[in-house]
Amino acid sequence: MALIEPNYTLDFVEGDRRDRAILRHMVLSLFVGMTLGVVGALLAYGPELLYALYGPYVYIVFVVVVGRTAAGFGWAVLASALATFGSTISLMAATIFASETEFPVLGTDGAQVNLTIVILASIGVLSYLAKRADLGGDFAAGAAGGLAALEAVDRSLPIGPGHVPGFWPWGALAVAVLVLGMIFTLRHGLGRVRGALIALIVVSSYFVFVAGL
Repeated sequence: MALIEPNYTLDFVEGDRRDRAILRHMVLSLFVGMTLGVVGALLAYGPELLYALYGPYVYIVFVVVVGRTAAGFGWAVLASALATFGSTISLMAATIFASETEFPVLGTDGAQVNLTIVILASIGVLSYLAKRADLGGDFAAGAAGGLAALEAVDRSLPIGPGHVPGFWPWGALAVAVLVLGMIFTLRHGLGRVRGALIALIVVSSYFVFVAGL
């Protein structure tokens, strides 16, 4: 019986191709994030409602794509962090040249900036975890959608710390469509329903916290 020799050359080529794809994913995550941040900085000079819709929701869609297409959990964490830092670096650099311009997506102090970074990166990681075929995937998709919707609650409520005049109702409706689209994209079948329920629980809990009910 003849022994089949392992094809080490083919394994090396496949491994090299995979490593190159991961590297491209990392680089694109950073530089596309920086580009989106530059566009967001320019939009800060336009209508307030348009800027409120762009940031952070365009960044959220981007980190969802980045996290979902990552090659593994560790790579999802790294790529989501790079995408988030890329956008944040561009916006923070813009404040140097226009110190009087407010960039509400970053928040007004260091703690809010850090919280925004953590939330965006977490959404990317949760989008990767939503690949799971069990209830954990439903929870991850719902949690990602719920975190994405939190900014809409802040901007819609007059008592919210990030309230934007005119954001309610059309801005909030656009965000609701975005969140549902995220969940429907990340999950299938009944998983979409469970994910939507989890997102609703997250948003309701935050609403109660902000409103002090």
